[in-house]
Amino acid sequence: MEKTCAHCNRKFVANPRQNNQQYCSRSECQRARKRKWQRGKLAKDSDYRENQAAAQKEWCDRNKGYWKEYRRRNPAYAERNRQQQRKRNWLKRSRAGIAKMDASGTENVISSGRYRLVPLSNGEIAKMDALIVEIGVVSRGCSVGVQGP
Repeated sequence: MEKTCAHCNRKFVANPRQNNQQYCSRSECQRARKRKWQRGKLAKDSDYRENQAAAQKEWCDRNKGYWKEYRRRNPAYAERNRQQQRKRNWLKRSRAGIAKMDASGTENVISSGRYRLVPLSNGEIAKMDALIVEIGVVSRGCSVGVQGP
């Protein structure tokens, strides 16, 4: 029976002993099939996930310095990784609880009073250096930015 490969979209003759064969026998397609299976297994099976993490840690312990040497030999990879990490850091910082102007809607939820102002450091609350501030609401009717004096 002829089928279409789920990876390369080429036609192939399915093995009659494999009822649900979706990938052809090309090595690239078989790697794609295995990656898909592993992603699903990692997502659903906690034992498999723990075993994979332990095996990876053991390999890293046996091959100390591998990644440092790899980055030295592959500067383009290292630079791309730096750029991607900058993007990830920026996204993490931008999601760290900074509200947009319209996030609270039209109703002003801040009332006059004293508040503890706690700085964020890397997205985590830093309990040291907290300040006590007094906030006085000047206008409740303005939905657009308020101009200073």
